Amino acid sequence: MAYMDSVDDQWDSIIAWLSQNAINKSAESIVSKLVVPASSYFIWQERNNRLFSSIQRTATMIANIILHTVRLKLMTFKAGKGRKHPLMLERWKFQVKALSIDPG
Repeated sequence: MAYMDSVDDQWDSIIAWLSQNAINKSAESIVSKLVVPASSYFIWQERNNRLFSSIQRTATMIANIILHTVRLKLMTFKAGKGRKHPLMLERWKFQVKALSIDPG
């Protein structure tokens, strides 16, 4: 299973999961592999903002930035025909019907 349900909040556990699922191409695995680096980047950015400037964001703001960034990246992927893809896309607030329209 590609879900990160079995991963705890320790960095070693996250890295071990990423290493084991590096070649997995399931939708859930891809999303997980996008969320981890996006989270790392924006948390590190917040750390630097707090150390070197007076800019501070709430945890909710940072979470929303991470989710927005992952959604934008997911929009560049071609949706597969697996039966789990529509559920995953709905979870990430995509219009499944709109994605099936080919404008070109």
